Amino acid sequence: MFAYVDETGNTGARMLDEDQPVFVTAAFMTRSDFEHRFGSEVRDIAKSFGLDELHAAQLGVGRLENIAPALLRVIRKAGPAFALARVEKAYVLAAKVFDTLFDSFENKAVPWHVYNVPALRMTMLFKVTYLLDEQIAEAFLDALLDAIDKRALEKMAGVCRQIAANVDLLPDQRSKEIIGEAMTWAAEHPECLHFVHSDKVGRKSHLPNMVGFGNLLAGIEKQSVVWQRPVDRIVHDRQHEFASAIEFWHKMYSNARPEAVTVPFSGKMVLRKVFGSKLEITSAKESAGIQVIDVILWLFSRSLKQELPPNCQKLLNYVHSRAHSDDFSFAGAEAIAAASVERANSVTMTPEAIEGARAFRAEMEQGRLQAMSDFENEEEAR
Repeated sequence: MFAYVDETGNTGARMLDEDQPVFVTAAFMTRSDFEHRFGSEVRDIAKSFGLDELHAAQLGVGRLENIAPALLRVIRKAGPAFALARVEKAYVLAAKVFDTLFDSFENKAVPWHVYNVPALRMTMLFKVTYLLDEQIAEAFLDALLDAIDKRALEKMAGVCRQIAANVDLLPDQRSKEIIGEAMTWAAEHPECLHFVHSDKVGRKSHLPNMVGFGNLLAGIEKQSVVWQRPVDRIVHDRQHEFASAIEFWHKMYSNARPEAVTVPFSGKMVLRKVFGSKLEITSAKESAGIQVIDVILWLFSRSLKQELPPNCQKLLNYVHSRAHSDDFSFAGAEAIAAASVERANSVTMTPEAIEGARAFRAEMEQGRLQAMSDFENEEEAR
């Protein structure tokens, strides 16, 4: 199978851009080479409007309304599927703050269960987010994207101190204790946090583009399983700034180990996606498939802001009826958190289970204190 990929809403490291709060990437998937079978028909549609290629931003909604019926007829003949990955940039930033500063493997002051039990993890993520303001968020990004190790760690220590200073905004005492102690300890030992990348590809991995690309590959992999066809080629619209990062992440996912890994309290996960596929980065002018997904992506983004005319909406409805959709956002996270808490609260705990849980928590707390002590002793010895 073949996948043709485009994206919109790229603002790079400006993750709090009010004009473009969402990044979206999408794939148009066909069982065979769409360019070979239908490329000439797509170009004929473009020529009927005096163009060499279909480019939605140049056409505008008025001309797309006239083009949509003919384009839909061609798309239907291909029998396609679609994948849409929507990424809310503010949520990417909040999740990145939480994962960078509260990973219990790195920040020894964070209780293991707070980071690894889904119901507790998601709840704590929202509480940490509540403590962030624009100044803290910008300072965090500045530290995260700094290539100089010592300078980046000093900046991140300052971020931790700022978050710790805000804990009294929280309503419950236990959250104040957990977050306050974790941030105070990390501020004193920022070297425990491993986030600095000296290379550009590593730093770009923090940005919404790579989150969206990873989620999109998961959608392509799902369709590969449905069709029982391996992914032959992924054709991505040329992105000069992120081409190296896209190539790196495609290589990483497609060559990951095939075995499922067990995630604590979350079941099993297979990291490998689109195994054996080739990635081709090219221009829309050279790929009718990219032209199709450019139009679809433009209409999808516009539909989030205003109503589409009937022909455009009919085309987009067809896409939605055959699409795998992923929404990485506060709303999506809230739904996951609510479901996790509901599942946890629905379990009836016997006295024995409660006592076992208390013993487990005491064991985790002893391990946490020991890990903090061991880290400090090793630092002192060095």
